[in-house]
Amino acid sequence: MNAVFKTNRLLLRHANELDAAMLLKLVNQASFIEHIGDKAIYTLDDAKSYINQSFIASHVLQGFGPYIITLHNAVVVGVVGFYKRAALLQPDLGFALVSGFEKKGYVFEAASALLQHKHEFGITKLCAITSPDNRASQNVLLKLGFKIEGKAVINDDKTAVIILSLND
Repeated sequence: MNAVFKTNRLLLRHANELDAAMLLKLVNQASFIEHIGDKAIYTLDDAKSYINQSFIASHVLQGFGPYIITLHNAVVVGVVGFYKRAALLQPDLGFALVSGFEKKGYVFEAASALLQHKHEFGITKLCAITSPDNRASQNVLLKLGFKIEGKAVINDDKTAVIILSLND
């Protein structure tokens, strides 16, 4: 696969339907469901649809979206990207790792690479959201330069999330 962005250890590339099995595993991990939510992706066909609707369509319609994070040997470790959510005024940075790849600095490295190119996507203001108990993600975002703005309810489940922002 062709990398869109490269770091010392990682490649960020566009998703395709061959990523469906990995995505199915990722979104059904206990940690993903706990901190991000149940995306109702339970089959390979669901995962393929999600890739088409959320990964590929985002890049086509908005000019930005999520990427697959791989090691240089093509092992997939997670996802990172810019997302446009109806409930937020600006795009947000989101990420998730496949179980077993946490605490290795991959999210920070991948997100840093993406942030270096945010102006190419027309992004000057950026936010991020985390569940209040997701200290690991909050720590990564703070290390990336985000500042905690407060809490808000943006999802149908009415649970509050922490909102962080990053300005130029």
